[in-house]
Amino acid sequence: MTLKKLFLFIFVQKFHKLQAMTGRQIAFLWAFFLITIGVCGQRHWTVTDGLPTGEIRQIIELPNGQMLVNCEGLFCLSNGQSFDAFTCERNCAYPLPQYSNIYGQMWQGDSLLWLRDLYHIYLFDARRHQFRSDINEHISQSLISKLVSSESDTPVPTPAQRLIIDSLRVLDLTVATTDRQGGLWIGTLNSGIIYQPPFRQKPDIHTGNDTLIGLARGATGRHGLTTFVLPLPDGRQLRCDSLCKLSYSLPDKSETRSLTDLLPALSAHRFMVGACLLDTRWVAVYTQNGIFCLDTKADTLADFPHVAEIERYSNKYNCMLRDSLGDLWVGTQNGLFHLRYSNRGDYACQRVEGLSNNCIRSLVFDSGGQLWVGTSYGVSRVTPEIMNFGVDDGFPAIAMMDRAALLLPDGRLAFAAGGGLAFSFRPEELVGSEQPAATVITSVTVNGKQLQLRSLPQSLSYAQNYLTFQFSTLNYATPSHDRYRYRMRGLEEEWNICNAGLGQVSASYRALSPGDYVFEVQATSGSVVWGPLTELPFVITPPWWLAWWAKLIYALIGLALLLGLTNLYLKRRKAKMEKENEQLVNRLFELREEARHQFAESVNISPNKISINAEEEKMVEQMLQAIKEHIADEAYNADLLARDMAMSRASLYKKLQTMLGITPTDFIRNVRLKRAAQLLAETHLNINEIAAQVGFATPRNFSSQFKKMFGLTPSEYRDPQTRPS
Repeated sequence: MTLKKLFLFIFVQKFHKLQAMTGRQIAFLWAFFLITIGVCGQRHWTVTDGLPTGEIRQIIELPNGQMLVNCEGLFCLSNGQSFDAFTCERNCAYPLPQYSNIYGQMWQGDSLLWLRDLYHIYLFDARRHQFRSDINEHISQSLISKLVSSESDTPVPTPAQRLIIDSLRVLDLTVATTDRQGGLWIGTLNSGIIYQPPFRQKPDIHTGNDTLIGLARGATGRHGLTTFVLPLPDGRQLRCDSLCKLSYSLPDKSETRSLTDLLPALSAHRFMVGACLLDTRWVAVYTQNGIFCLDTKADTLADFPHVAEIERYSNKYNCMLRDSLGDLWVGTQNGLFHLRYSNRGDYACQRVEGLSNNCIRSLVFDSGGQLWVGTSYGVSRVTPEIMNFGVDDGFPAIAMMDRAALLLPDGRLAFAAGGGLAFSFRPEELVGSEQPAATVITSVTVNGKQLQLRSLPQSLSYAQNYLTFQFSTLNYATPSHDRYRYRMRGLEEEWNICNAGLGQVSASYRALSPGDYVFEVQATSGSVVWGPLTELPFVITPPWWLAWWAKLIYALIGLALLLGLTNLYLKRRKAKMEKENEQLVNRLFELREEARHQFAESVNISPNKISINAEEEKMVEQMLQAIKEHIADEAYNADLLARDMAMSRASLYKKLQTMLGITPTDFIRNVRLKRAAQLLAETHLNINEIAAQVGFATPRNFSSQFKKMFGLTPSEYRDPQTRPS
């Protein structure tokens, strides 16, 4: 347990006794909390957080924002929350020609970092995130001279850094450096790393008899035996007392009219928490075991919209507000719900995800109309984007009071907590102007084995299909403000939304199928704009028995077997038919050939000439009649012909193959074209009209098909001199 966690544990353990303390005692305890755990976000990292040892010798910020830490020759990299060990093999260390009594560092370009400890020189490639094993190829005598000279020594703390270090009473300082956010990293000889974030505005703490505490606690008009008071548009007030008695009253008169006596159904609610005006007539009254709508004109009750969706999570309502657009915000014991108002007069319900805590205690709008939420663990801004504020921002890990939040006349927001505490702040100072940062994928775990990102192969085997990605914006100052979205392209289209919490997020995927994937992740910090997209492409290869060449072999083997069996079957059938009646077969063959020749050569289709028996003749007549009735319908096809013939498509196909050696589609097309030939020879219709009458979508297609069949274009066919007799 770190020092910060220890003091936080002590504070929480003592907090339940605050109500029995005096204002001075409360103030002292709160000051003790601020000083010891540092609500400003101070952190203390030790070996329990991944440092190889507590002896910190070098801390260098890399271009991507990660911090490379040297612990007496053992290295690690920050991941946004803790540290990951980073192996430096002995062949990556160049022995110093002479002992050096101080550590040193020197950048060569923007990617090569030279490091010096007491005995060795190292070359770190910041772009590939690896120590170079070819250090001998890059080092020279002149470079060694620079590295062992004072110009490469680890920088000493600046006066500004020294002031902070002295205020923290760090006695075993070894190194100090400021990161890109302005946070100070302090390395110690035995106690790891102390991180002091940059200064940010914090909420004011109110204790004891401060009048602001009473203002916040009385935000809903509760006083004494009165639970809530809601002014109505007609001048009346809707009041509820501590006995759950609901009534109307006039402020200037002592007249009171009870609703509880008038509406017995109200007795089903054990405790009425508050009320929210929906319009000039309706009021929503929320309780600890449900919610209902009250018609203040007719004194009747109605159901609240989307109550079933809300009470899937909880029927204990804590707070409720209506915004300037008519939307409703409903806070329950297990979730915040946004009921978006539409022009149709109804609502669309959505549960708000991403809050640091889902027990909603209070709701309040700031002067800009943005919604702020008091929860059981800090405060959140919900609009325009979710932004959570907790211990790092000056709010303790305790619950805000129910409905104890208000907008002060000077633009500050105030939230009351239990034990005589309240917090006030200006929203614009607390939020700041943080810009979305790039997200860094700090590590990837494949089948339970963590890999350094530089060693992740582009291609994984089919068995390496359980992957976990860890990523962070490396926001050490305010990690709780970060929100992330990620997805696996090639597997999912929708984004997964999550909060950073302590500074690092994990995303796991199990049993990924073979294929091409790209892991994508972005972050935002209270903004409506997402930061740069970070991508990591990789491929999971299939097993050999599912490779393309294996599938091709399977297909070829199957095709060979099919051809062999088919050939054997045809040979046996042919031999049997020849033995039974060779003459009959020959005669039928002759008749078929004659029928096919007649169908192919003649423009006029005679059923008796293209069939060899009465059954086939009747079938041809029926097909010709069906096609004639739909000949202008270009959508009329083989399926529809089979339907009109009361046959399956397969049966129709088999019949036509036997009779004419063509498919139903070919038959329909030939009938259309023969009819077109008749129209060309017998009428003066133009070619476009003829094409439409015989069911061709375009004249161009008609002409092409016509020429294929008759060897002439429609225009040539119309000329008697070129048309065959």
